[in-house]
Amino acid sequence: MTTPVRADVRAALAAPDLARRLDALGFDPGDATEVRAAAAAALDRPDELTTITTAADRLVDRVGVLPPSDSGPVWAGLDLDADGVLPLLALLVTAPSVAAFHAARGVPADVSAATLADLGQQTRVHRLVHGSFGLATYGWEAGWVWSGALYRLGRLQFDLERQRTVDGTGEEWVLSTHIPRGDGLTAADVEASFAAALPFFAAHFPEHPVQGVHCHSWMLDPRLPELLPGSNLAAFQQRWRIYGEPAVGDDDALFFGFARAGTFAATDLATLTPTSGLQRAVLAVWRAGEHWHAPEGRLVR
Repeated sequence: MTTPVRADVRAALAAPDLARRLDALGFDPGDATEVRAAAAAALDRPDELTTITTAADRLVDRVGVLPPSDSGPVWAGLDLDADGVLPLLALLVTAPSVAAFHAARGVPADVSAATLADLGQQTRVHRLVHGSFGLATYGWEAGWVWSGALYRLGRLQFDLERQRTVDGTGEEWVLSTHIPRGDGLTAADVEASFAAALPFFAAHFPEHPVQGVHCHSWMLDPRLPELLPGSNLAAFQQRWRIYGEPAVGDDDALFFGFARAGTFAATDLATLTPTSGLQRAVLAVWRAGEHWHAPEGRLVR
């Protein structure tokens, strides 16, 4: 196992090239300015610096530990801010540790960079959803991206994890698929990502042979081809063989479809104004008194 690269938290937060590092991690200029201000403030607040340092040490200890798992232990007992800024700073200062793990595994520099740029991407999503600077998804970022299990390969992300077999009798290594917010899901881009995924993980994680490509998402709801015929999203849904009992996907549809935080149960549908075909489809299901489903699927190739 790769020796952990410990973060010098004070030096990282005060680094003269912090702006360049933030650009490399995918931050928009406005968010990067907020990060620099938060870093400077933390340097003058011993309690915050201690919190960041403790979280950073715990994050480094988890890099390369597979399969990935919930990051709750990283944050346990720490006094965290409601917007997730202190966790964001802990992730920022430990990015070199994750990059070092990537390099030790032979991951190409461009793939490593695209993967770590999810930190800036998630900060953009936070602003879109909450209207302010922060990182509400720091738990997911720490659990999956910062574990060294997840990689962005073109349009899609894949992480190496253990999932139950399709027949439910055991567990096996799979690639779990994630769809980052952003550009559309064109057939060519999606196919290029899927074509790259299995060879990539076979080359860089040969000790964990993958038995299939998995996805668990409301975007696999079987009604999508009927609701959005001919769309890229419908074509994406039809790539999967669905199995098992689906979970309820209303909260995910609200978050990803409308960029709304909170729960579907607490949402007044009258406050949702659809501006796209996808949003109209999401709302149509709810107005019919039905729910969105989030099934599991295995990729058919």
